Amino acid sequence: MVYSYKELLDSKLNKYQIEKKIENGKLFRVSKGIYSDEEFPSELAILVKKYPNSILTLNSAFFYYGLTDKIPEYYYLATDRKAHIIKDNSVKQIFMKKEFLNIGQTKMKIEDVEANIYDEERMLIELIRYKSKLPFELYKEVINNYRKIKDKLDFIKLYKYAQKFNKSYILKTIEMEVM
Repeated sequence: MVYSYKELLDSKLNKYQIEKKIENGKLFRVSKGIYSDEEFPSELAILVKKYPNSILTLNSAFFYYGLTDKIPEYYYLATDRKAHIIKDNSVKQIFMKKEFLNIGQTKMKIEDVEANIYDEERMLIELIRYKSKLPFELYKEVINNYRKIKDKLDFIKLYKYAQKFNKSYILKTIEMEVM
């Protein structure tokens, strides 16, 4: 399991006890302020602890929902526009306006990690919004997979999300390409 330094202190460990656990090999410092009881925790577990307010999006979310089998080169994390820049070579940071950031945010258990991720309806909207920035092959694969699960989608939720983005082309594109 991965812990922040604050979580360790909250669990009644003090600085000395934390250092002793590290010396004895019962705890590992895996990143600045991030610790684990495993020597090599998953990269996702570390990122979730380091950036708790970020949300998995785009290629990462498409992959975790099984909408593509292409493993993303980066973890795509959505953050507030005013958030600090994430200086991590394994992360592509997507800055969002505050009013759009939490629309469709949910939690998903991935690799034994509870991660913030956008739901499938929000990801369909993101697919349409980022259509011109995504590789055509990826777009085509994901849109085809959305056609296969269209009966599972919550269209009321999808409609409400699209209204919040105030982009009429989103619903028209979904009607033409998914329905």
